[in-house]
Amino acid sequence: MNPESGSSMSLPLQALITDSVQSVIRRTYPQRYSALCHAHAIVGANLISIVFNRVYRPVAGFAIIDCGGGQHIHLRDNQAFANEAGGAYHCWIESVDETVGEREVIDLTVRNNREYAEAQGVRWLREDPPTYLWGHWSQTVLACDAEHLPHRFPPGMTWLRETDAGWTFITRHLHENMNAYVSLTAAAIQALQARLPRGSQLLAPLIAPSSDSAPASAPVLVG
Repeated sequence: MNPESGSSMSLPLQALITDSVQSVIRRTYPQRYSALCHAHAIVGANLISIVFNRVYRPVAGFAIIDCGGGQHIHLRDNQAFANEAGGAYHCWIESVDETVGEREVIDLTVRNNREYAEAQGVRWLREDPPTYLWGHWSQTVLACDAEHLPHRFPPGMTWLRETDAGWTFITRHLHENMNAYVSLTAAAIQALQARLPRGSQLLAPLIAPSSDSAPASAPVLVG
């Protein structure tokens, strides 16, 4: 599959992919969707890899949220990866093969940053976060270390760092929940197909004929 990379379709397609993944996670896990950054990253990486015929992977590690007014929330707890209840870490998506082009970074849960900050008692003092972040690493991720952050992050930029503990966590979690993520990815493909222009053949080879069988129950995610 080769969507019109670089054409006028590319930016809208990114938004459609984001909306498809977010809607599936929200519908499946309505009580905790905003906390499932790992689910967004895994399903998103699967769907984006399929659409663009390029390998993307889910990534786990540290992140810092700029809430405005010099306030930063640090999600940098390596111990949280071993905690079944989760904790202060983050998951996102990266492209793998840099021979194709500069590494891309994608965050499908950035829209929840304000909600998360306010739930932590931190007042949000900047513009609302975008629906998603999607761009080249050099233009999207701050290069500074966590101790030398700018007072205000430039629009469209964030702070992310993968960790070894994060890699172990996301790899184990995916292995333990493989069947659930197959179901979630299939649902995301269907959701994207429903959002594409009428007559689009982008996902046609992947869409199974409709059936009258009852919908499956929500996949159970372990960890």
